[in-house]
Amino acid sequence: MNSYQRMMGFINGETVDHTPFMPMFMRFCAKYAGTKYRDFIFDVEQHCQANITCANAFNSDWVNVMSDPYCEVEAYGGHIEYPEDSLPMDEIVLMPTMDDLDKLKLVDWKSNRRAIGRIEQCARYKQLCGGEKIITGWVEGPIAEYCDLRSMGNAFLDFFDDPEKVKKSIAIILENARNFITYQVEAGANCIGIGDAACSQVGLDIYREFAFEGEKMLVEHAHSLGAIVKLHICGNTSAIIPDMIATGADIIDIDHLVKDMSPFYPLLQGRKQAFCGNVDPVIVIQNGSEAEIIAAARKALAQAPGKLILSGGCEITPGTSENNLRALFSAI
Repeated sequence: MNSYQRMMGFINGETVDHTPFMPMFMRFCAKYAGTKYRDFIFDVEQHCQANITCANAFNSDWVNVMSDPYCEVEAYGGHIEYPEDSLPMDEIVLMPTMDDLDKLKLVDWKSNRRAIGRIEQCARYKQLCGGEKIITGWVEGPIAEYCDLRSMGNAFLDFFDDPEKVKKSIAIILENARNFITYQVEAGANCIGIGDAACSQVGLDIYREFAFEGEKMLVEHAHSLGAIVKLHICGNTSAIIPDMIATGADIIDIDHLVKDMSPFYPLLQGRKQAFCGNVDPVIVIQNGSEAEIIAAARKALAQAPGKLILSGGCEITPGTSENNLRALFSAI
């Protein structure tokens, strides 16, 4: 059973050879492969080879296009700094006033270097491991991208000061995300990740007013193209997990700040969906002993039996040792 078959079977409630393993590799991946981070972002071949190398070395069932949250910001006109071997930096708010939102328009994804790189990564993965791995493209969710364009502080005021203008802007963001999903799936992605991290900070009412329907629409669009969907919202999402499930996303990421998944486990029964997580990536996976890692992983698996894809709650840190990552997998 290869990784693709294992993941799809598990999500569909079928018997598989073992629980899928889906650690989120970005900086760890580049470091393990000996790739400078700027090259990991821009060089399609180095990005894909690094992901496949990590997936094979650590029994991971997926590869992805992820590296940082600024791909779409750059396509909207942002000016991002790319250090040689560190995370990109966005030091200027692209749209500092609400009047700047009037400049929002449909993006030509294939004319932007970052966006076309992601599309080409999906195509290269299809050549290298199509049919064997879950190939995951990525888009930012509605609140995450709005915050990227306006800054989180401005955005949180906007929700109250001019909600209708926010909704008009988010409608454009969502149309762009739909198009970006289409290009990535057509290129080779069989899964789409939606990252909407800021949603854990806004509360249930704001989430429902500004994010839920948009996320649901993106999920339905990816499904219409034949792809599954992974919904990733960092932080303590306890208040919105039922709604996250209701979006219809196939994989619901759960961060380590959600201490107990068991209250939400019954909501997955009868659904072709699974949680993914939720072991602490720093205190446990990076800094814990092998015994502590295994104990934490088994505790997580017990909270959602048969419905949890094992992973850290968020990105595997570059400071994580190979032995600790292998210990995490050994808990399966």
